[in-house]
Amino acid sequence: MATLLQQQAKLEIEKKRNQLYDFCKRYGFLHSNTIQCSQELDQLINQLFKSFTALREERYEYLII
Repeated sequence: MATLLQQQAKLEIEKKRNQLYDFCKRYGFLHSNTIQCSQELDQLINQLFKSFTALREERYEYLII
């Protein structure tokens, strides 16, 4: 089950993904605005992935103890 912070992160990712789509249509794939937005989206996705990984590891450690 996702935490509230993870759910908020998913919403931010969706917003950034929509922004990236708009930038691609407006500027093209190689424009600096598009590339920057893509990198920001990557960071958000990586943060979300890390939060899921940390939560899973925390649960695993609890089972071992």
